[in-house]
Amino acid sequence: METSELSPPHVNHPLPQLMFRTTVFPNNISMSPSRRPARCAKIDYDYTVIPAVICSMCFLFGIVYTFFGYRFFKAVMFLTGFIFGTVVVYIVCIEETVLPKEANIGIAVGAGIICGLITMLVQYVGLFLTGFHFGVGLSTGVLVTVDQFYNIANKWIPIGVLIGVGILFALLTLKFQKAGTIVGTSVFGAALMAICLDYFIEKFLIVNYVWECIKVEDSDPPCWYSWLILGCWPFCFLVGSLTQWRITGQSSDHHEILQNKRSRKVNLQRIRAKQKREQQQSRYRHLYQVRRFNGDVISQIPSVCSGTHLMEKATFNSPDDHCSTSSSTLRTTYKASNTSCLLP
Repeated sequence: METSELSPPHVNHPLPQLMFRTTVFPNNISMSPSRRPARCAKIDYDYTVIPAVICSMCFLFGIVYTFFGYRFFKAVMFLTGFIFGTVVVYIVCIEETVLPKEANIGIAVGAGIICGLITMLVQYVGLFLTGFHFGVGLSTGVLVTVDQFYNIANKWIPIGVLIGVGILFALLTLKFQKAGTIVGTSVFGAALMAICLDYFIEKFLIVNYVWECIKVEDSDPPCWYSWLILGCWPFCFLVGSLTQWRITGQSSDHHEILQNKRSRKVNLQRIRAKQKREQQQSRYRHLYQVRRFNGDVISQIPSVCSGTHLMEKATFNSPDDHCSTSSSTLRTTYKASNTSCLLP
């Protein structure tokens, strides 16, 4: 009975197919160490020359920002405008994809130089931009933290948070200039150092992750050491703020620097005005001397000499005759001098 119910060997049986379906592994097998992404297995040391040089320079700028931002006030203001203008214009250029890469870099650098000069020469523009950087950095850290627990669906929420918080801290920096400059330069410098470390370790992996979080797009999870690089940002910010507040920026004030420059400018203007007055006085004195030697009565030597022979011929009988003779001689001399002056 049992043998009759068995199917012949040449008949197709669905048992192998069922057995194959039951051997499918669950989805969580991808979390095993053997299925991890290859980019997290090792560090790529194949660097390009130009990006490596740029990142090295930016790392040095980050050190200056973080620990000496308030000490080198004018230089930091120029670098703030230069980096901001260059990055913003380059992002706009690469999004449009109209010009080649070299042209985009040239346009971005030119715009950065113009922005740097504006922020260096106009103090309030530089302070506003420094506070704006601080607000953008703070809101970026908040958005990345929130993204680990809640996925934001609307793309305008991160943009509104970045702009709103940036403008708020920019206005606060204009109110509290020294504290805002110290905190803003520390945040910006720490971010520069973290970005440069990210390039040398994982080729901007954490930067792309943060950028995709801001744009509300799906992205691959970063590696475990990516969080260590990102953690260097707040650590360097705290160390830099304390260093500037207690050591490098304690004995300096940007208001005194501006006042000293203005006082030197005023003193220079006063010195120039004094020299101009002295030159005018010397010119008038020289003109008076020329007039005295050319047109004065006393300088008329021939007239005086022609009148002296009258005094030699005069005879004095009494003091009254002497006085009358002297007065008449002087009148004659004066008339002769006037006559000689009128002659061509």
